[in-house]
Amino acid sequence: MFSLNNQLELRKIAISSLITCIYLPSIVTVISYKGLLYSLGNGSTFYVLLLIYIAELLKSFYLNSNVVSKKIKSKMQARDVINSGIFLLGVTFCFFVGMILFGAPMLDSHEETLMISALLTLLTVFPLVAHAGVESAMQLLFGVKHFSRDTIIEMLVNNALLTVCGAWLGAVVIPLDWNTPWQKWPIPCYLGAIGGHLFSNVLTILKISLMSAAEKNPVLNFVVSVLNKFNLSK
Repeated sequence: MFSLNNQLELRKIAISSLITCIYLPSIVTVISYKGLLYSLGNGSTFYVLLLIYIAELLKSFYLNSNVVSKKIKSKMQARDVINSGIFLLGVTFCFFVGMILFGAPMLDSHEETLMISALLTLLTVFPLVAHAGVESAMQLLFGVKHFSRDTIIEMLVNNALLTVCGAWLGAVVIPLDWNTPWQKWPIPCYLGAIGGHLFSNVLTILKISLMSAAEKNPVLNFVVSVLNKFNLSK
């Protein structure tokens, strides 16, 4: 549940979500304009993952832009980078295996499955690792540790959950007998993951805006309380 007690943190969250609401639709729009939408998930669209990686990395730098975090992270930066890389590769492999177990092609389309696995890793676990570190991210994923009113981590967890939900909902249209090009694996899941991530960030901006407006108009507190009840990160 977001709180107005830390205005600086809320401002960072709002700006971070706003950046996501700009860059993700921009990527999809450019890809559609160039006629490459049906190539999503192929190795030829690896640059999409690279753009998302750069954007999420820059966002993490902004969210962590305080003197204390810089001093702490500068001590063991090299080891942390190596550990983070190994952990993210492991998460990507887990997504890869998980999607095959849930019905992704087993004997072919390995490249496409790997691409959607990498996308899910970038949009779910990578922001958590970049913000909280490998150890804290692992504890959060396995339920050992809770974010204890850390609104940034709350946002990141919500983003991760809605990203996975979006990818899962996208898979619903794959077996339907519509015979359309965009039903090919993993395009619906790819776009569903992006859509779920985007939707989560839109909800974050909406919630923060309503919370700020509720200070002047208390009637909006009811809407805020309803949104908080549907908080997936609880």
